[in-house]
Amino acid sequence: MEYKFKVAEEAFWVGLTAAALFGLQVAAEFDASMVTDWKTWAISLGGGAVRAAAGAVIAWRAAR
Repeated sequence: MEYKFKVAEEAFWVGLTAAALFGLQVAAEFDASMVTDWKTWAISLGGGAVRAAAGAVIAWRAAR
C-alpha cells in the first residue's frame, strides 16, 4: 500500500486535530473563574498541533 503525502490535507488534519484536542480539554476542565493565565490554554492548543504534525511527519517518512 502506497501513501502519497498531500501537504494541504495534512495541514488541515493538523488544524482539526489541534482544535479537537483543545475543545475536549476546555469541555473537561473549563472554569472561567479558575483561569488566571490564558497562556496555558494557548500552550495546550500548540501541543495538540505539534502532536498532529509529528504524526503527519511520521506518515510522510514511512511513505518514502
